[in-house]
Amino acid sequence: MRTRHRLRARRQGDAAELLMTLRPPAEWVLSAALRRLARRRPEVFERLGAFGEAAFLIVPDGSPVAFRLAPQGASAGVQVRRRDDRSPWVARIEGPLGALLGLFDGSVDADAAFFSRAIRVSGDIEAVMALHNTLEAAELTLADLLGLSGPASQMANEAVRFARTAASARAAWA
Repeated sequence: MRTRHRLRARRQGDAAELLMTLRPPAEWVLSAALRRLARRRPEVFERLGAFGEAAFLIVPDGSPVAFRLAPQGASAGVQVRRRDDRSPWVARIEGPLGALLGLFDGSVDADAAFFSRAIRVSGDIEAVMALHNTLEAAELTLADLLGLSGPASQMANEAVRFARTAASARAAWA
């Protein structure tokens, strides 16, 4: 039994190392997309009010890395961190990657996800509520989050719809 746990820990460590190696381009792409969104839709960031300068740690279940989201308007950024990183944050939001992405594009009901414990929140609940209300009012799509427009925007949104439909069908047949 201990050997199995050591092997799993080693695989997760290897995955973390690989993801940390890919960190600079991922941070650049995600931060650039967030800044483009800030330029296109500044009202989204203004809605955060006092929490516009806060940092949120987004932690996908089973992932060796987390994403530190700093929605600071034109200087917004995303940093890839190790899951256990101790850098400061105002709130930590954990859950399945699909649910976390769904929170950002509005396809997942945040209240239902929270109360069903599909996502878990720690830290300043008022900050999380501000982020929730901001995202809900913004009605963002994945294309918005990635800073895409035109045909690329339509393709990204269609791909997400297809993936969600396929996941729902797979769950129904399971």
